Amino acid sequence: RTRPRPHIVRVNEAPLAMAPLMLRALLTAAALAAPALAASSRAEVVRKMIAAKALAQAGVPDPTCKTGVISLKKEGQPQVCCAGYCGECSDYPTCASVRGQNSTFACCSTPVYERRCGNAPANVCLKSCKESVPPCIMDEGETFTTPNPDTRTAGTDCNEAVTAWREKADAALKATPPPAAP
Repeated sequence: RTRPRPHIVRVNEAPLAMAPLMLRALLTAAALAAPALAASSRAEVVRKMIAAKALAQAGVPDPTCKTGVISLKKEGQPQVCCAGYCGECSDYPTCASVRGQNSTFACCSTPVYERRCGNAPANVCLKSCKESVPPCIMDEGETFTTPNPDTRTAGTDCNEAVTAWREKADAALKATPPPAAP
């Protein structure tokens, strides 16, 4: 009786021998791809949380809701600026339990608005965004919107600016003939 050599794989056994390796490779690829898809939104949330914490520690307000998430405009009431980790500022079904914590008064736009100062007890009321960081109440009478993504910025014509600058630099380095003597 001879022992099979471990390094020799018969042709008809090759697909079966490779199946566990391929399964392991697929699972590894899926595990690595899933965090990458959510990484950009997670990075934005972390950036907003750090910025909000820095503003809160410095005692600086956030009047334009740069560190939070702004709600849509509702007729007859000002917009609300929810905490940056909320993802959106509306009354969506899971707004009361974002990240497994009680976030009703941080992520749900109606409860945040109802907790404004003058309507809620002073120890829990939410101030204007001119006075505090998110969650807060935006100024009434103004409608805040996100910037138009089609607006021209320095990044939109960056490559043309580089070309134009190089042409000007080349022209400045070229020697010009001296003017004719009169």
